Amino acid sequence: MPRGTFEEGPAAQETLRTLRAIRGEQDAGVARATEIVETPSGAPKVSRVTEVPEVPGVAEEVETEHGDAFAHRVDGSGITTSAEAMSAIADALSFPDYFGHNLDALYDSLTDLEWLPAGEHLLVWTRSSVLHDADPAAFEGIRSVLVDAVADDTPSPAYLSVLLPDS
Repeated sequence: MPRGTFEEGPAAQETLRTLRAIRGEQDAGVARATEIVETPSGAPKVSRVTEVPEVPGVAEEVETEHGDAFAHRVDGSGITTSAEAMSAIADALSFPDYFGHNLDALYDSLTDLEWLPAGEHLLVWTRSSVLHDADPAAFEGIRSVLVDAVADDTPSPAYLSVLLPDS
């Protein structure tokens, strides 16, 4: 069973924007988003806490039920090609130099994050709709790889979750 999650559109927006003060003093311009889930016994449980700067949909720091997660951001406002999207994802996740810049290589890299610390790595791609509008086929190809990579159940110390809040 995959450990990561893939959320897009309203579900991803809700994860990022259900704003609620949850602890102590908040930094100016930062709100905390909390996702509440129901446990098997019916009791509510905090599943994810995300710090959201004033730029909507940008995660800085994440705590999940599995522990701390590492947030990696892609600002898609200038991404209009598949090559630009792959490069931005590769930069955000610090892909090794041998990354092949094609969909197969993207999948392979996303399912084997061996160069990153163990734990959950949350890729937050804001404004992904820019690529969708510019090149729908390229967007669908990359989106499909992201969905498949999150669903991959190969045991690995580092694993992927993805949020596309505006797709």
